[in-house]
Formats: sequence, C-alpha cells, structure tokens
Amino acid sequence: MKIYSIALLTLKDGLKNRVLYGVLIAALFMIMMSIFLSGLFMRDILKIIIDICLSSVSLGGLLVPFFIAITHLSGDLEKRTIYTLLSAPISRSQYILGKYFGLCMLAFIIMGILTGATLLSMWGATFLYPAYFFKSLPITQVFAASFLSFAANLVLISCTMLWCSITTSSFLATLMTISTYIVGQTVEDIVRFINAKVEGVEISPLIDHATTVLLYVFPNIGAFDIKHYAAHGLSIPVNLMALLSVYAIVYISIMLLLSTAVFRKRDLA
Repeated sequence: MKIYSIALLTLKDGLKNRVLYGVLIAALFMIMMSIFLSGLFMRDILKIIIDICLSSVSLGGLLVPFFIAITHLSGDLEKRTIYTLLSAPISRSQYILGKYFGLCMLAFIIMGILTGATLLSMWGATFLYPAYFFKSLPITQVFAASFLSFAANLVLISCTMLWCSITTSSFLATLMTISTYIVGQTVEDIVRFINAKVEGVEISPLIDHATTVLLYVFPNIGAFDIKHYAAHGLSIPVNLMALLSVYAIVYISIMLLLSTAVFRKRDLA
C-alpha cells in the first residue's frame, strides 16, 4: 500500500511536468504527419507510417528515463521532499520501488496514447491512399512492437534508478543514463561485427573481451527494437517475445535490488 501511494504521487508529479506535454505533442505531430510523408513513398506507404509512428512511440517513452526520472529523483533531494517521506513509516526500499512503479505508470500512459495515435494514423491513411496498400493492417505486430519498446524503457528506467542512487549529481546521472542507452543500442551490433571475422580486419582480443563484457553488463536495448517486423507485416515469433520479456524482468529485478542496496547505505544528510 505504501509503495502504491508513492507510485501514485510520483505519477501525479510527473504529469505536471511541462516537458512531458511538449515532447508528447511533438511525437503526436510526427505520427499525424506520417500520413502525409508516407505519400512520398508510394510503394511503401504503410511501412513508412508504421516506422515513423513506432519511432515516435519509442521517443515518447524515452522522455521518462532521460528527463522526468532524473529530474524527479534529484528534485526530491534538492527540495528535501525525501526527508518528509522517509520520516513517515516508509523504508528506503519502498521509496525506490514506489518511485520506479510510478515512473513505469507514466511511461505506460505516454506510450499507450502514442500507440493509440499510431492505430488512428493507420486507419486515417486508408481514406487517403488506395486500398491495395492496406490489404492487411499489422495491428497485432504494432501492439507487440510497442509492448517490447515499453519493456525496453522499463529496463532503462531501472538503470536510471541505480545511477540516481549512486550519485548525487543529476548531470552524472543523465550522462550515465545516456551512455547506458547508447551502449545498449549498439553493443550487440559491435559484437556481431567482431564475430563475423571480416577478412582484412583484425580486432584486438582486448576489444573483443571488452565488448563481450559490455554485452552482458549493460542492457541489450537494441534487441527490443522489432519495428521491422511490424513495418513489413511479419509475424513476431512467440519465443522471441517470451525471451525478451523474461530478460527484461530479470534485468529490472537485478537493477532494483542494486538500487535499494545502494540507497540504504547512502548518506542523505
């Protein structure tokens, strides 16, 4: 109940953030414009719409870990709100979990709205372009891609919680969150390139081992990007969905355990 109360308070505070509405409006604008931009690619109208829309869904979700989470957690310390909360019968673990679930609820609302706008864009495009472009609307694939994008954001938010628990500087927390996202998006491709053993290209064993370590330590966020399945109307393997879901749950659990362990020992004075 205490965790739920903190989560609800976090959600309400997050909804008051003006940056949220600015980025949300921009993402909705991109989604609506995708209907007209897709007309420039007459052979791939539906593909372009889905690509732009799902990218906007991801963009809207990234607003939470990059802006709201760090600002909100740092703000609790700067405004000394955290002392009021912890003076009540609330443990530091409950505080961390409550904040995390509140941010997850906020990400769910944002990405849910943008996913709904994506479906509206697909439906609206059927009135502007010939029907043969829309023989089958990959609605299931769009929902699946949005779900995995949401899961990736939950993983990134859990990492943000850890960085905010470790450092008192919002700048450092932002820098580490951005670094986590960049590494998570690219490390799998780098490992794949190294394992390809391109003729004439020699990779240092140190770099090989370092990238392998990064692959297992940092979240593999790039693996959650399955927009191409939805854009091409391909069925998404159930085992892939299940594997990524389990991976997200395990990684989030580890990050939250580390966050609570670090935050318990942190000196808030």
